[in-house]
Amino acid sequence: MRIRQVFIESFDDALKLVNKTQSCPIVHTLLAKKGFGISLYIEKIDNRAAAILKQEALACGAEVSINEGVSRFKRGFSNAVLFASLRRLELLKNKLASQPFELKDAARQIDDVINNASNPQKIFKCRQFSLDLKKPAVMGIINVDPNSFSGDGITDPDKACQKAVEFENLGAKIIDLGAESSRPGTALIDYKSELKRLLPALKKIRKAVKIPISIDTYKYETSKAALDEGADIINDIFALSKGKEKLAKLISDTKAGIILMHSKGNPLNMQKKPQYKDCVKEVFDYLEEKKKNALGFGIEPDFISVDPGIGFAKTVDHNLSLIRSLKTFSWLGIITLGVSRKNFVRTVAGSSISSFVAANFLGVLRGADIIRVHDVKETIEALRLL
Repeated sequence: MRIRQVFIESFDDALKLVNKTQSCPIVHTLLAKKGFGISLYIEKIDNRAAAILKQEALACGAEVSINEGVSRFKRGFSNAVLFASLRRLELLKNKLASQPFELKDAARQIDDVINNASNPQKIFKCRQFSLDLKKPAVMGIINVDPNSFSGDGITDPDKACQKAVEFENLGAKIIDLGAESSRPGTALIDYKSELKRLLPALKKIRKAVKIPISIDTYKYETSKAALDEGADIINDIFALSKGKEKLAKLISDTKAGIILMHSKGNPLNMQKKPQYKDCVKEVFDYLEEKKKNALGFGIEPDFISVDPGIGFAKTVDHNLSLIRSLKTFSWLGIITLGVSRKNFVRTVAGSSISSFVAANFLGVLRGADIIRVHDVKETIEALRLL
């Protein structure tokens, strides 16, 4: 007999492991749920609810860390941490469903966690396209702005089109076309200037490629013109904060996809001493609010992706903590990540292509579903390992 440790990172890992034992197939899913563990951080729980939660969790075989004030019967609210397998979460959910102090809502949220973990398939929809994200999708970046932060701006529409065709042939699933630089310290431009750069390239690319085209913009006027010319996704660095109701309604009406990105301030001032008390929490809360706003305008969940906004009003440590905790954002659905050519990569690992490919690979490994890249060929080759 030989015993070795195994590492289970997903419900699918646990299911494959159980299958190897050739046990009765009927119990495979149940056993996998027992083997795959989940950690939940619970914020602002009523102390009375926390006491009930701990009692019920321990009865189910789960573990809970609660504020010491709970055991001293102090009134108020606190935070808690819950560790449990999927199976024990199911048992706990059923127990909490009939309890007071908002624990019914807790049961509903735990049910969402269970469904998300045991049914990991993600589909991103945008107009007539449905992208299966069981494997990560590479989004090839094409900038038609001469002031592009990455230094690769292509002002010739024909060359931009050639690049798009090349990306599609290499295996990119989305083209991301941008005509306004968001590099730190850059002033924003008006929509007329943006469209003057964007439309000639977009028209050619739409005729030449069969994959979705994303437009990196936050302006209603630019979005409207681009969608009229056949674009499929709006990649908004301000998460509908600038275009507001008009842009949200446009996306809903046209069934376009939307990428909601986190940022603070604007490119001109965003890197001037960015501060957070808890970067991951604050970015999550912001994106959760923006997604609820989008849903409120009739944009369906499968048409929405969230982006933590790496490099936008963040220090090196902020960026690294977000990537480390990226799977946290899977609660919000499809995750888009852009680490390519970002300064934090240069600071940590240098400016070679290998550094950026490593950053792209790490982003996907930590949970990104869509990865925005400049080095499409090299990134796709690396991602084949996954």
